[in-house]
Order: sequence, then structure tokens, then C-alpha cells
Amino acid sequence: MKNKFILAILSILLLTVGNPTFAEQVTQKLTQDEYNQRIQEYTDQVNSTKHILDEEIQTQQNAAQQRKAFCSRLEAYQAIAQISKENSQLETANMMLIIANNFLDRQKQSMQASGMTLEAFCLIEK
Repeated sequence: MKNKFILAILSILLLTVGNPTFAEQVTQKLTQDEYNQRIQEYTDQVNSTKHILDEEIQTQQNAAQQRKAFCSRLEAYQAIAQISKENSQLETANMMLIIANNFLDRQKQSMQASGMTLEAFCLIEK
């Protein structure tokens, strides 16, 4: 009886661990170096969109390329906000959270003013 009970609990745990919603709820704290590395990766992702989104003269970029670049930038800022919130004890995390949230809030307001949501805009791309 005891073995069946343990087996049942293990089965439930295995099913739960494989569940993405459970994995998303578990936050793993990063070391300062891991955090810095991820921030650099997301910053590189944002910077890779500059030639498409930030140049004064748009060089033959079509709407699909601009949308893809915008959504990539959006995803990077969302990731920065997420890891910064989860690792607020680390150096620069609070500042990065403020910066990311500021960007995300401005984009959300801009999209709402145009009658669209960020989710809908980027979902079209995927």
C-alpha cells in the first residue's frame, strides 16, 4: 500500500514537472554573471533591430520585416523585465526592470491609441 502511494505521488510529480505552466511558475535565481550574460543577449537582440526600426531613412524595409523586428525587440524587453523581476537582488536588475517596463508601457499605449494590442500585432507575425 505504501509503495502504491509513493508511486502515485511520483507519477503526479512527473506529470506536473512536464507541465509547462508549472515550469513557468518556478523561478530560478541567476548568478550575477548569468544575469549579465542574459541581459547582454537581450540587448544584442534589441540592437539587431535598430537598422530596421530606428534609422531615420528606412532602407527598403517592408512592413513584414518591420513587424518582425518590432516583435523581436518587444520579446527582448519582456524577457529583460521578467528576469530582472525574478532576480531583483542582483546589481542593475531594478534599473533594467524600470527601463524595460517603461518601453513596454510606451509601446502598449501607442498600440492602444491605434486600436490594436501588442499581443494581436505580434501574433499576426507568428
